[in-house]
Amino acid sequence: METDKLTTARAIMKGFTVLPTVPAAAAKAIRLLNEDDVDMGAVADVMLSDQVLAARVIRIVNSPLCKVMGQIQSVRQALVYLGPQRVFEIILTSCFLEVTDTNNRSPLRIQDCWEHAFGVGLVARRLAESIGYPQPEKAYVAGILHDVGEVILSQHRRQEYMRAMVLAKDEGIDLYDAEVRVFGTSHAEVGRLLGEQWNFPQEFVEVISLHHDSNLGVLPPLTLLVALADRFCIGVGLSSMGEQNTNKILGCADAVRLMQEHLPHVGSCDFDSLMISMEGLTDEVSCAVESIYS
Repeated sequence: METDKLTTARAIMKGFTVLPTVPAAAAKAIRLLNEDDVDMGAVADVMLSDQVLAARVIRIVNSPLCKVMGQIQSVRQALVYLGPQRVFEIILTSCFLEVTDTNNRSPLRIQDCWEHAFGVGLVARRLAESIGYPQPEKAYVAGILHDVGEVILSQHRRQEYMRAMVLAKDEGIDLYDAEVRVFGTSHAEVGRLLGEQWNFPQEFVEVISLHHDSNLGVLPPLTLLVALADRFCIGVGLSSMGEQNTNKILGCADAVRLMQEHLPHVGSCDFDSLMISMEGLTDEVSCAVESIYS
């Protein structure tokens, strides 16, 4: 079945008129940042060659998502202040915003998609921090990228995707399940193929591909963190379908139960403190997205 869905996803992507690509400057900056001896001056030069990328990175850096002290006014200042790893993560975030910001070609409301993506990123990071996961920022970026295939599929197969949205709403099922029924594949497979094409780190491709897997107990740690965060955000109403989300199968209480059951597989935490840290999440996400979206 998984092979069939991947084959179908490949066939669908061959029919895309224009396949979305990561901006050239971002792709080059990502390559430079992954070198053993990072030349931050070269990275700055590449980023400054793309005014849209540079402006978006500065906006993300100064948003509530990064919580920097004081205002960052230049790319070079951001590189010095944040360091190569954080800049790498912000560029990937920028790539996600770039390929999903398409003037409403998608039947999905893009701001809802961003709120879901950033919500999953923030929750995944908090879960990672709570269990002592060594790279919580990696969980944050993987959370942002996990549904990249959803918007791309909806942009290029708009009419069919609208049918999937109606099906999800009418039958109270997850949008992922509705996609499989309409397309024979889902955004997870489309996203996996895009992630491979864009040379995303393999761990991120794995998250994109597997975050809807129903067998949470066998997922790698990073994928599990994002999968749990995804279910929690849907449970509290941070869904890519926004107010149209009528999925009653997985509510907040069920998502919390899944966290209690599966988080111990990757690390221990003070669960009560974790839940307290989630309070005000929706307001935090809305504020962060508004600061970028506007």
